[in-house]
Amino acid sequence: MEFSLSGTENGQPQANSSLSYVVTSASGGIYTGTFNVTSSGGSNGVGFSVDANNATVLYVSESSYKITGVEAKTIFDGFMAIFGLQETYTDELQVYTGSAYFHSTGTQSMTYGTTTFPITTYVANSLPFTINECGVSASVTAFTLEVGTPPGTSLQFITYLHFAGTSNGETGDYTFQLVSMTVA
Repeated sequence: MEFSLSGTENGQPQANSSLSYVVTSASGGIYTGTFNVTSSGGSNGVGFSVDANNATVLYVSESSYKITGVEAKTIFDGFMAIFGLQETYTDELQVYTGSAYFHSTGTQSMTYGTTTFPITTYVANSLPFTINECGVSASVTAFTLEVGTPPGTSLQFITYLHFAGTSNGETGDYTFQLVSMTVA
């Protein structure tokens, strides 16, 4: 799976990178694979092994080093942070798909790498507007959200999110996009 993330905050670039991960083997709840991060600073590949049975990071490997314990978990969690956007926004999808602020423009079949599934697009009813949700107030100047359920799963998955606006005096413009997915 590969994502791209780009954005600005107060007019300054904050993120322009891609992150991919591949599970290369899975047996008895042990998953082994690689992360690859590409940004303007170059590319970095890291191997990992996780025991899903007890939510333990067994190791992270970089170059010829195999790191274990708390440090391995910290590194693994850092790489997984972008995937945390999925969890954060998926938990809040009802705010962005069922509120008075947004509406669906329809559903179409989209292909990401080798995986095709229906995607529903949501946009703002009008721009700009102020939203007050979850204790946060923001002036929204751009918003597009695309979600779908990959085949063989019941997970509602964010494939595209573009958000621009101002909150607490900070202006931001961010895009999160699924580039490629292979469902095993």
